[in-house]
Amino acid sequence: MAGLLWAGQGLAAVTVTLDNGDRLRGEVVAETPTELRLKHPTLGDVVVARDKVRTIEDGDTVAPARPKPTIASVPDNGLLGSGWLTDWRRRMELGVSGASGKSQNQRINVGFMADFEDTEERWNHRTRFYRRQSEGETTSQTLSVALNRDGLEPGSPRFHFTGGQFVRDDFKDWGNRLNLNTGIGYQFAATERWRLLGRGGVGAIQTWGGQEDGRFAPELLLGVDMNWRVSRQHTVAFTNAYHPSLRESGMFRNITTVDWVIDLDKSLGAGLQIGVTNEYDTSREPGVGRNDFNYTSSLVWRL
Repeated sequence: MAGLLWAGQGLAAVTVTLDNGDRLRGEVVAETPTELRLKHPTLGDVVVARDKVRTIEDGDTVAPARPKPTIASVPDNGLLGSGWLTDWRRRMELGVSGASGKSQNQRINVGFMADFEDTEERWNHRTRFYRRQSEGETTSQTLSVALNRDGLEPGSPRFHFTGGQFVRDDFKDWGNRLNLNTGIGYQFAATERWRLLGRGGVGAIQTWGGQEDGRFAPELLLGVDMNWRVSRQHTVAFTNAYHPSLRESGMFRNITTVDWVIDLDKSLGAGLQIGVTNEYDTSREPGVGRNDFNYTSSLVWRL
């Protein structure tokens, strides 16, 4: 009992100021590298995390708060540690669905996405594969590879771009299609939550390998790209590319893509992506739908 009384008389009275401005006056009961335990006259025992403390005052002495621990940045060793695509934002997506019973069907979509941006250039890459089966037979199968590069002008909203897309579709008359385009763009808005880009240029498509003869068609490009960070966990990306034909009046293609990404675990880079893509083409044969619509629900994770 005498020892406890002596220990109680030796407790140091301090005033602790927290990062949010709150102040606590009490006696120091115990200290560790990460915690400070106070005996408050009203609240009783109070435990305060060291990284939440701004200052500790004891009479005329003010002790600076312990520095917050820092997390060392992990160097980027590229895709799967190969050194390829270093400092790019790389993601993988996978979606599978199906049914078995009176009818059997299966749907799979796999994708790889990579983006890079610095003060001089901006790259965007998308590779996606879709496949549907019904009653054991493949009813749809598409491979799409798209790459675009924006050449930036530091301090200016203007940029120039060059891009293209290759599509392999065994269920289309053309079989293979290559689209190339180039032009100039303008950045209408750029904040932490919004980015809005406009594009205008020229290009051409070339088809081969299908039932129809190979076709070469020059065309224009008028496009818009929008990225919206709705919140810390939700991001929406929207693109629309309008391609009027330079050879045939009234003929055009219009491609619309919407991707909604929900971050589930930022530390692991895991999330959920819901995507919608539609291509409207006026050159399709009569009786064939002019809309080519795809929707996906996939798990995504950082590579």
